[in-house]
Amino acid sequence: INAEYMGLRQSMNGAIPASNSGGVSAINGADTVWVMVSSAMIMLMTPSLGFFYAGLVRQKNILTMLIQCYAIFASVSIIWGLLGFSLVFGETRGHFIGSSKYFGLDNLWDSQFEEAPTVPGLAFFFFELAACAITPALIIGASAERLSTLASLLFSCIWVIVVYCPIAHWVWKIGGWLEELGARDFGGGLPVHMSAGYAAIALSLVIGKRKETSGEMVPHNVSYVVLGAMLLWFGWFGYNGGSSFAANAQAALAIANTNMSSCAAGLSWGILEYIFKKKVTVSGIATATVCGLIAITPGSGFCPVWSSLIIGFLGGIFSFFFIKFREHYHLFDDALDVAGCHGVCGTWGVFATGLFADMPNAKGLFYGETKLFTSHLCGIVVVASYSFIFTYIICFIPVSYTHLRAHETREDLVCRLLLEKKKKHTH
Repeated sequence: INAEYMGLRQSMNGAIPASNSGGVSAINGADTVWVMVSSAMIMLMTPSLGFFYAGLVRQKNILTMLIQCYAIFASVSIIWGLLGFSLVFGETRGHFIGSSKYFGLDNLWDSQFEEAPTVPGLAFFFFELAACAITPALIIGASAERLSTLASLLFSCIWVIVVYCPIAHWVWKIGGWLEELGARDFGGGLPVHMSAGYAAIALSLVIGKRKETSGEMVPHNVSYVVLGAMLLWFGWFGYNGGSSFAANAQAALAIANTNMSSCAAGLSWGILEYIFKKKVTVSGIATATVCGLIAITPGSGFCPVWSSLIIGFLGGIFSFFFIKFREHYHLFDDALDVAGCHGVCGTWGVFATGLFADMPNAKGLFYGETKLFTSHLCGIVVVASYSFIFTYIICFIPVSYTHLRAHETREDLVCRLLLEKKKKHTH
């Protein structure tokens, strides 16, 4: 009776007794609410990404981009529940991959996790689901106007299991080999942005260039681009702020860093656009703010606020010049510059975290510590290589080249219509 009474008192004070021990605490009501609200904000990011991409592509491909993002979220949610969550957060096997303990959401109802010690296991599960689901949706921006919807779904489901889950386990699971090495990735620079960016390069190389790529691809609907970017910005507060898994000062730090970095990236990109193009474009600034969000993600909860201005400002510069370099030399046809944004800014963000981090468990090179910096250098090399190589293999194994790419006659038709439209404008 006394135990029940104490449990009731804890519940009234916002804390519920934990159902298990070992690295976890009593469930905290405020932390749980914050994580669930953050999860809903992250879930909103996937359809927001669909609008962002839909505005950037040509008119014939609007619905394709929207339905691909929508369907990827649904299909990856199922994969994450059946297999993915357990592979990432199950008991580590050789510091490389998780066990099968939580396959099919088994044993999850009354579980808690060391990675989120004060929230229920199901709240932690859904937060990580939302973060996982948007990652393959990021990649399809590189193959816009070429990848069929069925192929994008098949690719996304296989990619999550083969690429995303191992990398996330290495970095986020206590006992993962990169975590043991000393790497600290607050929001997902390694498993989300870097893995998506380098996967985008591999996918672009496999499916080849578009039939019609002459000249700069002008966004057909800038309103969609701005709407998508602003909703992504809003969702990112939940993405980074929620990664603390607690309603505390670290969550506030992550949110402040997120906003400041995004603004700084928009500033640097706008300056460069004016220097090189003699004008500042709405779609360019929208893209730049997303680059700033990406760059700060791995260090958003670790770095002081002043450093977020440097990280965001330089992130915009690095991304701008990488995109110009790729376009000038025609290295590969990354339609919506996934590699230029997520690959470049994700890499820079992980590197910068190794420089500027200033927390008790994460001290950067500028504060006299080398462990975090060297572990992040290792993580950059390993994750970039792993994601690129295995994505390249995935593109060949599940489906042949002719099925991976949208039907050639459809692409020819779109190109013919575009050429006719150009002639009408010319005359």
